[in-house]
Amino acid sequence: MANGRLTRGDWIAVARKALIASGVDDVKVDVLARRMKVTRGSFYWHFKHRQELLDALLEDWKDNNRREIAAIEQRAAEGATGLIELFKVWLGEDPNFPAFDIAIRVWARKSRDVTKVVHDIDDAWIGLFQLFLERNGIQGTEAFVRARVMYFHQIGYYALAIRESIEDRIELAPYYCTAVTGLPAPEGLKDALRTLEKPKPRARAKPKAA
Repeated sequence: MANGRLTRGDWIAVARKALIASGVDDVKVDVLARRMKVTRGSFYWHFKHRQELLDALLEDWKDNNRREIAAIEQRAAEGATGLIELFKVWLGEDPNFPAFDIAIRVWARKSRDVTKVVHDIDDAWIGLFQLFLERNGIQGTEAFVRARVMYFHQIGYYALAIRESIEDRIELAPYYCTAVTGLPAPEGLKDALRTLEKPKPRARAKPKAA
């Protein structure tokens, strides 16, 4: 916070927590201001209206996905094994992100605009998976369906909030990989995943007076 004042990022962070906890209907200026014990004026210093804050929340989710897709594509282009890079992203992500992802998807049920953004991101992920499969000899409809299964597998982890240690998931990774792709797991998958740093959640905002 600059000079002890709330920043635009602080408002987005608190709005994200509200979205996760109770849905988009609770992401309101008055509600958030009361939670942070500040006046509405602090909000309007950074945003013109509530919709701008909602747009920023959705953009935050979209940007996170786009960054991950781009990072996998870049490392794969540099010669890394695409499926290994994919598992690295899944196992190394912010542990708070799954709840944020599901909250966005619940919101999408109420908004056509949000639904479109979610579908665009989903299509981008599935397209990336399909490309990896095609590079490994799986083609056509089979590649498309397996790409979907891969993606739905990960979203299922989010939706079910599966309780599983990172160590357990690393042990299971080769089996999941073979089950959803129909291919042998990449050599060195578990060793590559063990080099990941333990995922850390985003820093929580600690609001001060506006």
